[in-house]
This record gives sequence, structure tokens and C-alpha cells, in this order.
Amino acid sequence: MSNKSPAKVTGPPGRPVLPPQAEAEILDRLFTNMRISSGEIAAILEKYDVCGDVPSLQASYRKRLGQRLMASLRDEGGKREVLAHGSEYVVVQCCNDQQKLKAIRRRIQAQMSGLDESAAKVQGRIRVLERLVSRFKRVG
Repeated sequence: MSNKSPAKVTGPPGRPVLPPQAEAEILDRLFTNMRISSGEIAAILEKYDVCGDVPSLQASYRKRLGQRLMASLRDEGGKREVLAHGSEYVVVQCCNDQQKLKAIRRRIQAQMSGLDESAAKVQGRIRVLERLVSRFKRVG
């Protein structure tokens, strides 16, 4: 049994507060191997007694299930019928609030932009690897 008190993970969204040693070990393994599995991350966090409190974990689980339900509501063409605006879900076809709809559109456009940038980064790496493969084929 560890004599340390469990580390509570709380902090701003996007950047959780972790014990510095746990974060360092995760990043060290990531940058040493250039990959890390979610199982390895979980094991490292367990090693440093990182845990959440049960009520918060249950609330997060229930919200995630609710989000999945809302995301599953689709029209005949497979497009989402319900979208999030903050912590509220809105049936798009029934929403008459332009500000909400504009906020939803801005969030979706920002997500698309971020995904486009990530896809471009991956595509650039694919091109580098394709050039290397073609050079090796010419040499070999």
C-alpha cells in the first residue's frame, strides 16, 4: 500500500493537472519510443495513485452516455439532428435562436479547421515517407 495520498486530477479542460513525475514519465516514454498506448499511460497514472472521486467519475460516465445518445440521433441522410451548445443539446431544425446556431456553427468550423491542420500534417509525413520509399527502390 502506498503511503502517498491519491492525486486528484482536476484542472482546466484540455490540460489536466498531473503529478509532475507521472507527466515526465509519460512524455519520456512517448518521446523515447515515439508512441505510447493508452494502457501504458493508465499504468503510469496508477503507479502515481492518480484517481478521481467516484461521484465525479459517475457523473462523467453518465454525461458521456448521454452525449453518445444525442450524437446517435440522425436524419434519414445520416446527418446529426441534435447538436451541443455548451452543456445544452439543441434540435437544429427546431431552433429559432440565431445566436445559438451561429455559436454551434463557429464551434464546428473551428473543429473542422483543427482537423484539416492535423490531416495536412499527417499528409506531409506520408509524402516524406513516399519519397524515401521511392529513393530506396531506385537504389535497390
